[in-house]
This record gives sequence, C-alpha cells and structure tokens, in this order.
Amino acid sequence: MFNRELIRQVFAFGCVGVVATLVHYVVAVCFTDIANISVFLSNVMGYCAAVSVSIFGHSVFTYQKKINAIIARRFIVVSLATLLASEAILLSLTSLLDLHHRIALAVVVSTIPVVSFFINKFWVYSAASSRS
Repeated sequence: MFNRELIRQVFAFGCVGVVATLVHYVVAVCFTDIANISVFLSNVMGYCAAVSVSIFGHSVFTYQKKINAIIARRFIVVSLATLLASEAILLSLTSLLDLHHRIALAVVVSTIPVVSFFINKFWVYSAASSRS
C-alpha cells in the first residue's frame, strides 16, 4: 500500500520530473521557435536533455541507488520506448488533430512521465536491478 517510502519516491519523482519536463519543453520550444527546427527533431533534442536530468535525479533523489550497468541499460530502454511513444503522440496530435505544436508538446510532457514512473519503479530501479 502507501507507505512513507513510496510517498517520498512519488514526491521525489514528481520534483525530478517537473525539472526534466521543463527542460524538455523549453529545449523543444526553443529549437522549434528560435532555431526553426522541425518540432519532431526539437522534441528529440528536448527529450535527450530531459533524460540526462532524469537518470541523475531519479538515481540520486527518487530511488537512491547508484547507477550501474543494469540500471543504465534499463533506463535507456525505457527512455527510448517512451521517446518513441512521445513522438507517436506528437505526430498524432499535430498531423491528425492539427493541434498547435505547443499544445501537443504539453500533452506529451504531461502523459509520458506517468507511464515512466511505473516502469522505473517496478523494473528499472527494482531491487533485482541494483545488482551489478
């Protein structure tokens, strides 16, 4: 159920997630609006910046585990999978629904982290993954 440690992890995940989300959004919007780069490529750049913030923040603050080869590999797999999901959502929202890229990016950066929490909690940073 909900214990103190789970509540702390959810709070820490949220804080790290907010910082990573802001980094993702700002980088993507800047590359799209200032550098006039495609919103899809800009989203990839924003996502890569956010992943750097995430792996450090979640390892140090959320799950308090040293990054090892297993965690790093699993984190990369999850990051790539969620990147593909974010690109699919972005493509759907901008192409099929003709939403403005800022709204579409806001949807992406507010849905993907929820999925990411559960995958990270129960697979990437699970007790079994802390072995080197």
